[in-house]
Amino acid sequence: MKPDRGRMAQAVADALDAATGDDRDGAAAALATRYAELIDEAQRVADRLDEVAAELDGTDDPLYDVVHRLRAKVDAQAVASDLGPKLLAALTALGLTVAGRQGVTKGGASGGTGRADARRSALDELRARRSR
Repeated sequence: MKPDRGRMAQAVADALDAATGDDRDGAAAALATRYAELIDEAQRVADRLDEVAAELDGTDDPLYDVVHRLRAKVDAQAVASDLGPKLLAALTALGLTVAGRQGVTKGGASGGTGRADARRSALDELRARRSR
């Protein structure tokens, strides 16, 4: 694990590295990576604010109140609650979750007819023919 990456960003990076993705998925991959980085960053900021508040506890330093107000606004759980479903949706769209993989193999996560997959396959076949 790279030292500058948090746990969530590293897990997403590992999943993306292991996936045999398509170059057309780059935007979704970048978005998933950014969501993971924001979740990790919120946790780092919240943890640091907790450390500073503990250092200032029991002092008359006016910074103590500022730190507590900031900590109330930087809630890592709220960030994860907001971005978690968005990250999960991006990972699912990339086929990096169980639901995403089922959608790829069964013609769509909602049990669709698979017409989009058929169109994509036909288009890929045409591209391959043209390149030959």
